[in-house]
Amino acid sequence: MKKFKKIAYALGIFMAVLSVTACEKYLNVQSNDGLVIPKDLESLQKLLDYSSMMNVGIGSCGEVSADDYFIQESVYATLADWNKKSYIWQNDHLLYPNDWSRGYIPVYTCNLVLEQLEKIKETPDQAQARNQVLGSALFYRANQYLSLLWNYAKAYNPSTAALDLGIVLRNTADFNEKSSRSSVQVCYDQIIHDLRYAVELLPDQATHTLRASKAAAYGVLSRTYLSMAKYDSAYYYADQVLAIKNDLLDFNNPAEVDLSSDFPFARFNKETVAYFELTAHEVFAKYADILVDTVLYNSYDPDDLRRQAYFLSGSTGYAGSKGNYAGAPSYGIYLFGGLATDEFYLIRAECLARAGKLADAQDDLNQLLVKRYKTGTFQPYALTDQQQVIKLILQERRKELFLRGVRWIDIKRLNLEGANIAIKRIIDGKEYILMPNANRFALPLPIDIIRETGMPQNPN
Repeated sequence: MKKFKKIAYALGIFMAVLSVTACEKYLNVQSNDGLVIPKDLESLQKLLDYSSMMNVGIGSCGEVSADDYFIQESVYATLADWNKKSYIWQNDHLLYPNDWSRGYIPVYTCNLVLEQLEKIKETPDQAQARNQVLGSALFYRANQYLSLLWNYAKAYNPSTAALDLGIVLRNTADFNEKSSRSSVQVCYDQIIHDLRYAVELLPDQATHTLRASKAAAYGVLSRTYLSMAKYDSAYYYADQVLAIKNDLLDFNNPAEVDLSSDFPFARFNKETVAYFELTAHEVFAKYADILVDTVLYNSYDPDDLRRQAYFLSGSTGYAGSKGNYAGAPSYGIYLFGGLATDEFYLIRAECLARAGKLADAQDDLNQLLVKRYKTGTFQPYALTDQQQVIKLILQERRKELFLRGVRWIDIKRLNLEGANIAIKRIIDGKEYILMPNANRFALPLPIDIIRETGMPQNPN
């Protein structure tokens, strides 16, 4: 199994290079007939541009485990056994391939690029290209580490982070390096360090949202600090994103959001800062099967156009999922797990509210919501109670970012602050409940990884 995984990784990298270059001059077969590795800046950039490997590894297992949706028992019965167990937080025997292995493929690619980059002599005429490659590799790796950390580790708690088990920080392309888990504190420290370095190297905006940019690095920094409940820093970096890009879709404009379509949003729409997708998961195999939590659905005002943009009425009597920022699929379904400006309006609003700047916080929220409500129906908020404003913003955050890959970590960080959010599933008349701050909010690592490495598993 271990050798097979190494071969799979190597084959994936080889195919990435082959697919994006399609030209002999970009390939240089090693003397030991091993992995084909590019050795110039253009080829390294092409490796990072291989979007079907680099932009699709954001873990969906946390979203699968969260509370914004449910599936009916008839759908549950059709799932593979390991997916059934994932749905009820009991998957202790997950095997390759999985979100863990998919998550580390972009990490390996970034490490390969970083190591090859050190071997290329710096020249003044290639400084910009070199900075783009270096900054991009640091950005993609940090973003992937954050996704893995959110799913497989406990929420950041400053009193325990130095001891809590984090993820494996693999900072080399050497398959033979022993894997070991770093602490949550060390993991967050590296993510922040790499993103801050990337910010210094990248352009404000990329030529395409599949590529890394300064705005995207600011965005992941803002997400990182929000998940750590460090709201002053989360505010700062959200503000930096919006200083570069602050577009919002107008849900009243059919040229921007086609409410009559099953897929109302264009992929790479104008809100997108950096495009990523959540990993494919059987639970999310069909839009019609992803039913919206009824309490969540009923929280949308009838004049809130997100009801039409996100959801559809089905024969089951429940609202089903509709489109998302991944656009219309060519096959299967995709869920957007990237960065978009709406999220940073909400982060900035939440952080302002926590700092007591209620008018500014509601100004950000109102700017967003007026674009979401039917023209002429939205009444701007002007609340004066801090806790009410925070509660309102958190509710709108959940409503806006439906199935965007952030709900799981939101539950974890908010429960540390006393939100007391439990999740319940009912299967065959039996209740399964995940209590606030339960160990299972750090999802179990794949059992084959535990067996091969001897690393400690997350506690039950």
